[in-house]
Amino acid sequence: MDDNILEQIDTYYDFWFQINDIYRVWAQKHNTNETTVFILHVIDAGAPFCTQNEIGNKLFLPKQTVSIVLSGLEKKGYIVREPNPSDRRNKIVKFTEQGAHYARGILDELRAMELEAFASIPPEKRLAISETFSLLAGSLSKASLNRLG
Repeated sequence: MDDNILEQIDTYYDFWFQINDIYRVWAQKHNTNETTVFILHVIDAGAPFCTQNEIGNKLFLPKQTVSIVLSGLEKKGYIVREPNPSDRRNKIVKFTEQGAHYARGILDELRAMELEAFASIPPEKRLAISETFSLLAGSLSKASLNRLG
């Protein structure tokens, strides 16, 4: 194995952990966690509603994790879950008025931070980031399938 590749993987890990920690600390300062923030994002993006399966599929989260987070949001009055008329096994998730206000405050602030960060990167580098992450995700997925059968 090429030592240069191993060093690059280590560097990738360092930055991945740093980015994850930035989101974790940001979420903590807003009295929540990053999983909840990203679930709020998926619900907001799917407005007027989305399904529990869509949340899990978009975020690559187990059904149990999604259900636990949604239960917490429901107890706070931020969301409601209703039967999906087209698939009774999968619930529709939507914000209450209070939840939409809560999510909007958090998500707008997060988006402002991300916009500031991305705006400080030259456009060609932003494009390279997206293209490289897409390539890496595809390569990791293929390697995983090759290894797991």
